[in-house]
Amino acid sequence: MSKDKIPKIAKTSLAGLLDKPGSILYSSHETLKPGDVYLLGFNPGGTGGNPIERSINKLLTNTTNAYLDEGWENQNGVWGNGEAPLQKRIQWILKSIKLNPRDVCASNLIFFQSREASDISFSLAKQCWPVHDAILSIVKPKLIIAFGNSGISPYGYLHSILGGKEESFPSGHGNWKIKGFNSQINGRSVYVAGFPHLSRYSPIGKNHVTEWLSKKI
Repeated sequence: MSKDKIPKIAKTSLAGLLDKPGSILYSSHETLKPGDVYLLGFNPGGTGGNPIERSINKLLTNTTNAYLDEGWENQNGVWGNGEAPLQKRIQWILKSIKLNPRDVCASNLIFFQSREASDISFSLAKQCWPVHDAILSIVKPKLIIAFGNSGISPYGYLHSILGGKEESFPSGHGNWKIKGFNSQINGRSVYVAGFPHLSRYSPIGKNHVTEWLSKKI
């Protein structure tokens, strides 16, 4: 699979939804290459974004990273580029496992935008999956880091389609757990780690978490 085939796959898979606001990649097109980690959120937040067709058309030329180069705002505040709490937490995790956040391929399970996760249909994950499958065939990650580990989450969806024996690991925050499982994607071994959602859970300073995570690469 070469990355120049992804836009066609996306337009085919998402036919009928191309005018809906959303985005495919949260990282530069330059991350569409072999790498150790694939970062997977649930869906883009906010409202009023560009139609997803624009994201597809720019997929092979975009050089920005949403976790580093965008200023975010929500009901809790307004932040400069890369300064929102979720952005800072993702940066910390990746740097702590000795990765440059700019080099890590990042996306969302569901590509379409909503203000709250509850405002989007979880069934859309199935329609988005062929695009992820194409990306994963290029990146070939050893580890997928997912935000959220309930049944309705990136982790929950991956476990439902891939299978694998689950384990849990202390998150360092009350009784919240990090979940994980080993599985196979297209014949390749991969470990899926599901964090409590990083909009609420901060891993910063919890070095035991990233020490555990680094062993999965």
